[in-house]
Amino acid sequence: MPGGFGAILSMGGSCFVSYVDKEGQRRSYCSNSCEELLAREYAIYRHLGKHNRILRCFGLDEIHSPGVHALGLELAPLGTVRDLIHKQFPNEPLPEQTRLQICRNPMVFDGYCVKFGDFGGSIIRGRESSFPETVAEEPRYELPCRGREMRKLPTVKRELFALGTCMYEIMAWMRSFHELPSHEVGGRYERSEFPSLDNIPVVVAQAIRNCWHEIYDCVEEVVELLEE
Repeated sequence: MPGGFGAILSMGGSCFVSYVDKEGQRRSYCSNSCEELLAREYAIYRHLGKHNRILRCFGLDEIHSPGVHALGLELAPLGTVRDLIHKQFPNEPLPEQTRLQICRNPMVFDGYCVKFGDFGGSIIRGRESSFPETVAEEPRYELPCRGREMRKLPTVKRELFALGTCMYEIMAWMRSFHELPSHEVGGRYERSEFPSLDNIPVVVAQAIRNCWHEIYDCVEEVVELLEE
């Protein structure tokens, strides 16, 4: 792992991840009013509990000064699935069967074992008032408005569109319209223009297509098709 204690491993729109030791990493938010976001994610990890497919959470630690916290998480030695695609094996896709078993957000461990993390925008059923709904995707993962206002787009449809795009990125081993700048991709989506699915297994391609065209109403429908 490059760098020593405190080295920045990655940065996102609202946080950065720094190195602690070979066992853990620290997730800190760099936007204003970040304490609520950290508390929310910590609550999600506590609610989920220990599981061999979920990153271990070591706690919400006070750092630097009173009232400033960071979330201690298990370190994934191989980074994220996106790191595999775009940094470690950009021209050598993993075997198809391996790609069918992973998705983008999970962190990657030895043997390409994946664990889920990054629950900052998640909610707990029955506690929606404590965890207001938040949805934010990068441009290539955004559901097109198709004549609607962005703020009125159904959250589930947005999440499912992102899921389909995630599956495409893993199976095609490249981002959607990777040859275009991000700001041009939305226009393609609005015109119902999507990347070719010709080289993707038929059932997976159908699931991706259905996510893109808002056929599904819940993720269970995606699972049902993929398990056929």
